[in-house]
Amino acid sequence: MAEDLLYEALEPLGGQSTRVRFTGIVGRSSVVWDARVMTLQHHCRSLTPQERRAGVRQFLAVGPILDGAASVIVALNLSRIDEPAVLKTIIMLRQWKRLKPGRHEYGEAHRFGASDCA
Repeated sequence: MAEDLLYEALEPLGGQSTRVRFTGIVGRSSVVWDARVMTLQHHCRSLTPQERRAGVRQFLAVGPILDGAASVIVALNLSRIDEPAVLKTIIMLRQWKRLKPGRHEYGEAHRFGASDCA
């Protein structure tokens, strides 16, 4: 793995959700990201039936950046969160220009039934 993509896995990889920590730059400041990376299917467990039927898009939910640290939740349309998914997430966050706190959705909406989120 390239040295600039180093991260610390705080939970095991390969399932539907993991948590990792890595460094980056936001604006002109260094930041340590605490990232929860999950599949859309895992995220849909927290949704109401109406929200599932309406559709869910991939997203980043960036928390406030305080004292050089920031949290982010990333939901991806993948079957599992493995190392390639984590590395692509790190690259995406590091390359996102003008990233600000808040929820940023992208891609097509995916609809889930109750059985999809079990």
